[in-house]
Amino acid sequence: MALTVLITITMVCIGWSLWIRRVTWSCRWEVAATLNIAMQGAAVLLMSPIASETLGPVLHRYTGKWNLEDYLGHDLYIVAASAIVYNALGRLQDDDSMRLSFKQYVERPATLCIPVLLATFWLGNGSSVYRADFFTVPTDFWLSVYWIVLCGMLIYLLGYGGRALLILRRDPRSRSIATVYLIATASGILACGIRIATSLLPELQPLENGRMVWFFACTCGAVFALSAAQSWRQKLRGSTTVKR
Repeated sequence: MALTVLITITMVCIGWSLWIRRVTWSCRWEVAATLNIAMQGAAVLLMSPIASETLGPVLHRYTGKWNLEDYLGHDLYIVAASAIVYNALGRLQDDDSMRLSFKQYVERPATLCIPVLLATFWLGNGSSVYRADFFTVPTDFWLSVYWIVLCGMLIYLLGYGGRALLILRRDPRSRSIATVYLIATASGILACGIRIATSLLPELQPLENGRMVWFFACTCGAVFALSAAQSWRQKLRGSTTVKR
């Protein structure tokens, strides 16, 4: 019940933010932030017990593997974290430098990570042991590797984006939004750190039972969504004031 409430609140925040930012899909410097919110929302939905109980059996019928919806959700988290970096770099570097940095330090490692995740997911308990909440699937060797690779990549991406946000924070005009984004980034890193710890120490898994991971992951998504919506509303108000 508590998890359902947490996911519902997160999705409401994300849905409201996407509605507020609905015109930003055509705005060059805003689309990455909107994509991040959309991808986090889709990831939370795919990882939810509801998706496991509805979409999971359908995917199992055609593939013979369980929890594929969770794997897809984790891939979307990688896309979301990459979008955070793209959004931050776009405000620090010119187009050519930004594209070069993004391709070398974000796009390539993230692209290589996805097939590695699929292989480790396919070989271990991840695809053979069904749980409505994937965080409660007992970890074997391959699933532990899966969590370490996934969470390690997310920590790297979030940390890379966080470093750019720290630079942005030096500008008084960007300080408030960069600070809130850093809080969301820290929540995402905490979620990943806890998941790695429970993978390396399986005896902690029944005690944690995914609760803290869910809490910090949903906090990350909700804070990003709310702050991005507020940032866009402020820009709209500023634009209206200038026109007057």
